[in-house]
Amino acid sequence: MIRAGLRRLLVVLVLVVGGTAAISATLGALAGKSVPHSLATGYYLAGVGSLLMTFVLGSRGPTRAEQSDDPEDLRPSPFGVIFGTPRGGRTRQRRKATPEERRQARLASVGAFVFGLLLILLGAALDPARRVF
Repeated sequence: MIRAGLRRLLVVLVLVVGGTAAISATLGALAGKSVPHSLATGYYLAGVGSLLMTFVLGSRGPTRAEQSDDPEDLRPSPFGVIFGTPRGGRTRQRRKATPEERRQARLASVGAFVFGLLLILLGAALDPARRVF
């Protein structure tokens, strides 16, 4: 199970780092900028995006949405007349998040934070306008 998780993590890392490099190098070449500067800018932007994901993942509330298929729970929403009933007549109920769900949300937030910082550091290392040492 751990090997499968590490493999998925490695695939995501390679896709983000490689995809960012490919997109930023292509856009930089089209704009006439140097490749190291383009790569640094791309990694800066990807790092900021990851830090924004940290905020989104970390700001989830203590409740989770739960959809019910029970016919007795098929009551219209308050806005059903105006906007229509969501999801084919099914209403979503709120439930308290389990401790495991809250723990996973915290870990995902911390992981996105660390990944964002690493992308920004990678951009800083490649940026020709900055010297690391």
